[in-house]
Amino acid sequence: MGVAINQYLMRTALPLGVYFITEYLVRNYSASHIMLGLLNLPMMLLTAIALYFAIKKLRNTIMEGQISGLMAWTFGVQLMFFAGLIEAAFIYIFNEFIVPTNLVTVHQQLIEQSEWLLQMLQSYGKASAGLVPTFEQTIELLKQTPVISPIETAIQMLSNDIFYGMILMAFIAPIVKKKQ
Repeated sequence: MGVAINQYLMRTALPLGVYFITEYLVRNYSASHIMLGLLNLPMMLLTAIALYFAIKKLRNTIMEGQISGLMAWTFGVQLMFFAGLIEAAFIYIFNEFIVPTNLVTVHQQLIEQSEWLLQMLQSYGKASAGLVPTFEQTIELLKQTPVISPIETAIQMLSNDIFYGMILMAFIAPIVKKKQ
């Protein structure tokens, strides 16, 4: 049964990893294409739905209709880890070799968006006077912060996927533990 679970894990992690790559690209280009930003929340919800159905299928096909909450949680976190590894490899290759200027561009867009928000706050006058110094300090800090490297980005995204999986599975595991 252990071999079947591992095979199912790898077969499920590959398409989820490709989905994570798509999600990364949407998030990456949402700063320059505002409409893409509207897809972020639905894509995050779709990740939770995909995890639920993957574990439900594991329970029904390999585990003979019964899975413990701990087993479901563990499988979900492992699934997020392996899918995250696929995404991390892509992120490194994408930012190191395909579009090496990507991280610099994203950093610059973040600074520009923060400056635009500062201008908006300043136009409100006294109503936002308390926030203006904070935004000015944030913009200066962003300008002084070095651009993150491709390997740091890949590791950060992998860590995010694992942590996100741990949190999601805390809610999903109790739901799928018994066949209804």
